[in-house]
Amino acid sequence: MKFPVHIISALALALLVSACASFEKGVPQQVIIVSFPTEASVYIDGVATGITPLIVDLPRKVSHEIRLEKQGYNTAVKYFTPVPNDKNQNFIRFGLAQDLGYYHDLEPRVMEAKMKSGLVPKSMGADPFERMAQQALQADQQLEAGEITPLEHKYIIEQIITFFVSQN
Repeated sequence: MKFPVHIISALALALLVSACASFEKGVPQQVIIVSFPTEASVYIDGVATGITPLIVDLPRKVSHEIRLEKQGYNTAVKYFTPVPNDKNQNFIRFGLAQDLGYYHDLEPRVMEAKMKSGLVPKSMGADPFERMAQQALQADQQLEAGEITPLEHKYIIEQIITFFVSQN
């Protein structure tokens, strides 16, 4: 079976473009992104990518900004950066492996973000006990309205208590 020249040319061009991208940014590495609470929106280098938990392949020769957003929680931002791996210690290195980024790995390999609830205040206020009660009441109302799960409620209450205890 013969393939038309334009199909062969298109395939060769696609392979060339793919190889150029791998040379510039490196071959992909699998990384894991998890958050508590789950179901946070994931933005990689400013591009909406999915919902936590998420496993993605990222090019290993460049740094990546990972931003997690969920309504009612502060945004979490972390960076995956290329660092030399054990293969980088080899006395003899091959050019193609160097060009494709095989001598580097992205760190961290797993992003675990514990997102801080927006109900946790930034300051104690004039009457810290009243303020703590108000914040806890808001969390209770969100639970009753079905806006958060019982596990998220527990997490938020723990954050509120920790904030006020640590301020004393």
